[in-house]
Amino acid sequence: MAITEETAVQEPVSRNRTGLLAFWGANAISMLGGAMTTLAVPWFIFETTGSAARTGLVGTALALGGMLSPVLSGPLIDRLGFKRASVLADVAAALLVTAIPVLYATDALAFWHILVLAFLIQSVNGPGDAARYSLVPGLAHRAGMTIERANAVDRGIARGVLLVGPLVGGLLVAVIGPTNVLLLDAVTFVASAILVALFVRPTSHEEGAAAPEAGRGYRAELLVGLRFVLSSSLLLSIALLVSLANALDAALQMVVLPVYAVEIWGSSTSLGALSSSIGAGALIGTAVFGAIGHRMPRRLTVLLGGAGGALLLFGGLALTPPLGVMLSLAVLGGVAGGPIVPLLFTVVQTHTPTDMYGRVFGALQSLTAVAPAISMTIVGVVIEGAGLVPTIVGLGVLYLVLTIGMLLNPALRAMDADRTVPAA
Repeated sequence: MAITEETAVQEPVSRNRTGLLAFWGANAISMLGGAMTTLAVPWFIFETTGSAARTGLVGTALALGGMLSPVLSGPLIDRLGFKRASVLADVAAALLVTAIPVLYATDALAFWHILVLAFLIQSVNGPGDAARYSLVPGLAHRAGMTIERANAVDRGIARGVLLVGPLVGGLLVAVIGPTNVLLLDAVTFVASAILVALFVRPTSHEEGAAAPEAGRGYRAELLVGLRFVLSSSLLLSIALLVSLANALDAALQMVVLPVYAVEIWGSSTSLGALSSSIGAGALIGTAVFGAIGHRMPRRLTVLLGGAGGALLLFGGLALTPPLGVMLSLAVLGGVAGGPIVPLLFTVVQTHTPTDMYGRVFGALQSLTAVAPAISMTIVGVVIEGAGLVPTIVGLGVLYLVLTIGMLLNPALRAMDADRTVPAA
């Protein structure tokens, strides 16, 4: 029998939030370690080689690892169970991160080692994230909490880490050096693994750990997961929506804003202030969703959030206002878009059988990681050819077209049609 969100709150079960609190703590620590690794590894390469080209290659290796591994690891996550997969991913990440400073200290580190290790680090981080996403519905039910609120807190933690992680990593690199930061990163992954191993105790239903069907191997299970995603017009529509939105967001954050800060305001501090304002607004929007998300119409929330965020951010930038005005618009734009990610997580969880979470989340992670990598290169070329402001206007129009297309897509009406967590 499916478990409705009202049942999760009102059912006379023993409410236990220990597992959920430990899960959130582990997720925060693991994400912080991942953020520090993403900063420390390229920094270590440039500091030791002085080569921008090699630094770029390491960044590419990190990106490729994050694209390929989630979908390929999906069947393993569902077989192992979400808790075991999360713990093993953190332990593997700790060992891989530790290998870089250890090899360097023994004068055995070659550049190809770093490329392989960077690829493998992201290859285990992606499945670890998918496993932890999969734990949320069951832990929320045991805690007597709506799935919307649990996802909002989880995504709020992620946004907070994105705000402070690079800052903490940068300060630590300056104080203790990149090799010691990598060792500290390894400690964060171990701490995350310990928290989940000791305090997250899901039931068999919450854990996943689906036994493979007789005669069905890894390849067959992988194809089952992919077919499930490809046969669902709702999940495919969400994958397309997230992929295109991520592509536009990545181009904005990584290309448009740095160029804008230099050309319009002539200050690197303006870039940091603008990025932080967007992040702070998104945190507020996520908190609002956590408080009332179970009552909000899902499709309308995504529509208004996407359109409002696009108008405030891209429209504001196109008008080239004073920095103070733009910071205010950035906060409001972040607030408008803040509920979208936890809301979409909730929709995927409520439309996927529990024993397929690993495969479905993995497939969606991989599908939505490709477009952002391509968009940043394209937008950089467009800025040089067409100019900064016309490019911003074009991106804003694309965002609005994407939002309107979502409104016209009948598949997305299913977001509000079923708000239950399916059984395995």
